[in-house]
Amino acid sequence: MFFSNNAGNSLAIHIDQKRLRSVRESSPAQINLFAVNIREFITFIVCLLSALFFLFTSNKPQADRIRSLVVDFAVTPLSFTKSSSTVSSTKDELKRLRKKNTHLLLENSQLRDAAFENQRLRSMLALKNREEYRLVSAEVIGVSRDTQMRSIILDVGTDDSVAVDMAIISPDGLCGKIVSVGKKSASAQLMLDHNFRVACKIERTRIDGILAFEDGQFCLLKEVQKNADVRIGDVVITSGFSRLFPQKIRVGLVVSVNDKNPSLFKTIQVKPDVDFSRLEEVFVVITENHPEEKTN
Repeated sequence: MFFSNNAGNSLAIHIDQKRLRSVRESSPAQINLFAVNIREFITFIVCLLSALFFLFTSNKPQADRIRSLVVDFAVTPLSFTKSSSTVSSTKDELKRLRKKNTHLLLENSQLRDAAFENQRLRSMLALKNREEYRLVSAEVIGVSRDTQMRSIILDVGTDDSVAVDMAIISPDGLCGKIVSVGKKSASAQLMLDHNFRVACKIERTRIDGILAFEDGQFCLLKEVQKNADVRIGDVVITSGFSRLFPQKIRVGLVVSVNDKNPSLFKTIQVKPDVDFSRLEEVFVVITENHPEEKTN
């Protein structure tokens, strides 16, 4: 038993001595390899610096091309970084400007709407202040579905002194006349109805005629003789000959004149001044001693 232990100890001592010897033998080789690597690295750096020095100090065309390639290679990453930063900054600026532009667009739209509303109210006030008319303002609250007559429904009635056959006008001109009335509402026939008629005249030459609806958005000024002086652009106004419509209310403009037809009269097409598709507010012309009022 004792012999066996001594043999084991001797074997362990022998192995340790062998390992120590192996380490001692390998350490100089590792040190030499590290020294070689250091020398190679330093040599590489010196050669690289020398090459760069000669490259950037040489005046030969070949050196110029190489210098350009080296500089491009070195600058490309920087340019990419700078370009990415510029693109990001530009996108942010574009986003900010679009947002600002949208706000300005909304603000401009609101200002335009306020300006139109202000102009409309000024026009209505100016019309209402004319001494020759006594007017009652009314809002259009509906459009009649009666296929026999083009008409609108107003929010005024007998409680507002409105009666049948009273004219309705807007700041742009003549719109039509009242055809039926209740206590708080009334129905008005528009100029763009085939049964509507009104006595008119050419403002420039005082030539009289009868205005009637034609088709689409146009009317005809009828019973005007061929030798009458009527021109495109002439203003048409009410003549005042009718007991229903006061005189000098603007009606529209002459847009075409034809005297080549075989009849004794000109064919005169008139475009109404009022845009009936956008009619929202009107005035009822309250006439004194109106026939409807006499019967009440």
